[in-house]
Amino acid sequence: MKQKQFILVADVGGTNGRFAVAGRHGNDIVLSHQATLPSSGADSLLTLIREYLGRLPLELSLSGACLAVAGPVNEQRARLTNLGWEVVIAEMQAELELPKLLLLNDFAAYANSIPLLAEADIQQIKPGVAQASAPVLVLGPGTGFGISSLQPQGNSYKPVACEGGHMALAACNELQEAIVRELRSVHGFVSVETILCGPGLVNLYRALTAVKDEPPAFDHAADICSAALNGTDALAVETLSLFCRWLGQTVGDMVFAHGALGGVVLGGGILPRMLDFLKASEFVAGMQEKGRMSAYLKDVPVSLAMKSDTALTGAAAWWCHNA
Repeated sequence: MKQKQFILVADVGGTNGRFAVAGRHGNDIVLSHQATLPSSGADSLLTLIREYLGRLPLELSLSGACLAVAGPVNEQRARLTNLGWEVVIAEMQAELELPKLLLLNDFAAYANSIPLLAEADIQQIKPGVAQASAPVLVLGPGTGFGISSLQPQGNSYKPVACEGGHMALAACNELQEAIVRELRSVHGFVSVETILCGPGLVNLYRALTAVKDEPPAFDHAADICSAALNGTDALAVETLSLFCRWLGQTVGDMVFAHGALGGVVLGGGILPRMLDFLKASEFVAGMQEKGRMSAYLKDVPVSLAMKSDTALTGAAAWWCHNA
């Protein structure tokens, strides 16, 4: 991205599409003309982008676009998992009449922004000692459950996306086993994302009430979370406690899978709202209790990124290194 060039950047998930124009001011990435549009109301990514472009000043010229999307991306195409949209890169570039267009996974873009965050935007969850030569794991719940790793490359990192949110959810005690059985009766295959995301919190709450044979009092994740944080409903508290414990278990599993001794950064839109609850929960116990391999995880530091809207910056940084 040269000094006077501007590109379109986007972060499109199952609920919203966030857009901006990105440029450079010295070494800094500067975003302007930011807007959020509901992705669930559009029929395609192209429609959503055109709606945003229609809001830009006519005199603004774009030299390209870097779009972060919620789903698997390869060199030729992408699929937005929760929207069912298929995107062919060459076709999208031609339709938008742009000289260059890049696509990457939304959580890879988010992970790419983590090294750019200020220290004030990071909260420690678990102390430890990071190994500088090892990958850093970035993951967390939002509309779905995103996972990406940051692979060390000299003095910087390369984000590598995966679809670990769709791996099978592991149960580690009798209550979890009963909940998974209940979830399976409703959903068939039970993945990590079945419970570790906004809609998943509702799934977890309903399964817990079914296992305990108690009537559910809430239908929305925000209400469950609010009741749990305020301590006004015992089942809501237990649901959020289970959520945190299961999140820790999943983090530990993913550290094993990625060799992420460089540390873990939690992100997404849910966890910053429940920082104190997370710190007081069994998250760390769930992460570390791994039988004879528990020592492997003992010194892995875990932190929480308090800003969940930085994928646009990560997409712009990806353009800078790859365009």
